[in-house]
Order: sequence, then C-alpha cells, then structure tokens
Amino acid sequence: MTGKDYYKILQVHPEAGEEVIKRAYKVLAIRYHPDKHKSDRGKWAAEKFKDLSEAYRVLSDPVKRREYDRRDHSEQSAEKSGSSGARADEEAYFYYRMGLDHYKKSQKISGWRILQGRVESDLKKARDDFNTVLSEYPNSKYSEDAHFYYIRTLMESHEYGTDFLKDTEEEFNRFIEEYPRGSWAGEVRLLQARFFLFKKRDRVGVIEKLNDFISLYPDGDHAEEAKILLKHARGLRKKPSSQGEEKDG
Repeated sequence: MTGKDYYKILQVHPEAGEEVIKRAYKVLAIRYHPDKHKSDRGKWAAEKFKDLSEAYRVLSDPVKRREYDRRDHSEQSAEKSGSSGARADEEAYFYYRMGLDHYKKSQKISGWRILQGRVESDLKKARDDFNTVLSEYPNSKYSEDAHFYYIRTLMESHEYGTDFLKDTEEEFNRFIEEYPRGSWAGEVRLLQARFFLFKKRDRVGVIEKLNDFISLYPDGDHAEEAKILLKHARGLRKKPSSQGEEKDG
C-alpha cells in the first residue's frame, strides 16, 4: 500500500459509514479542486485533489477498503495510539465546519427559502452536525463552540412543544454548568433569558435570568440589550390563572 492514511485524508473516522465518506469527499473535493485555486496554489491543490480521489476510490469500495484496513492495520494502529486526541479533534472539526456551513446558509433568509423549507432544513442539518460533535467527540477542543451553535439552532427553530422546551432548557443549564467562564458564557446566558421570554413565556423566569446577567456582566457588550429586555419583561401584563388569580407566566 502507499502508506497514506486515507481516513485522515478524508477527515473521517475509521468506522465511518458509506454516506459519511461520500459526504466528506464531496465537501473536500469542492474545496481542493484545482479550478478553485489560483495558479500559485494550483499544484498544491492538484496534489490534495489527487490524494482525495485516491482515498475515495479505496474507501468507497467495500472490497478495497477491507484490504486496506487489513494490510495497514498495524501501522495505522501505532499512529492512532500516539495521536488519538489529535485525530478526535480532526474528526470533530469536520462536523463542526459542516455545521457552521449549514448554519450560515440558514441565515440567508428570504421569502422563497422560508416557503420551501430551506431555512428550517439548513438549521436541522446544522443541529445534527453540532450534535455529532457533542455526542461522539465530547472532549474535543471544538465542543464548546459546537455546543454554543447547537443552542443557537434550537433557539432559531420554530418548535415550541413541551418536550422541546424542556430539552432546550436543560441544554442551557448543561452549557452553563460545563463552561461557566467560557468564551460564550455571557452570550449563552442572554440567549437563555430570550428563551424564557420568547419561547417559554415565563415572565418571572426571564426577569430572574436578566437580573443575574446584569449583575454578572454590568459593562459587557450585551448589557444594554439585557436592560432593554428587562424593561420589556417587567412591562408585560400578568396572565390570569384558571382560578381567576394573576400569576407570572
């Protein structure tokens, strides 16, 4: 064999299924196609594209893949044992980048894209990719970023069912517990307040979350937004309960 790590070239796990391999190849083939690069990088891109094509020819063929795995098992096992953390980061990065690509597409909002379900479809694809990072590579260096964008996809979806709201609230709590001083901690806390205000419709809860946010980040980038939301939440009328009493909801 060539000694090349075809799984590394395609940025997939050694146990990846056919669809994952095909998907990885399509994405990377577009990225490294020589026609996409200027002349000074054309040679480099051509080499990358050649390696991708070679890797895909082997890994997309069940017989060739089994032979490759059998003949290179000992060499690749030694490499994996010495760089399992780096490999996990590489694999996590692939799904993280895919998720970001889908998320960015979901932000291109237009009437026809909404009517055709493109926005919701892109959000769902992004959510699935970010969730893959969280579930399969929880210790990778991309976990925090993936978790942040996963929460954003939840917030931007049009779901309001009881189970969805419960799961989303738990997701916020999980993030804050895991990354209390993370780079996204403040923004996630503000998103949590918006969740209580616009999705959960919990007036008491949102006031509590916003007061906590303002005490933690009095001069932060989002402090003014938090104050505006707090003023709005305090101005909301209390909802009457089924017993004729007023309660915060």
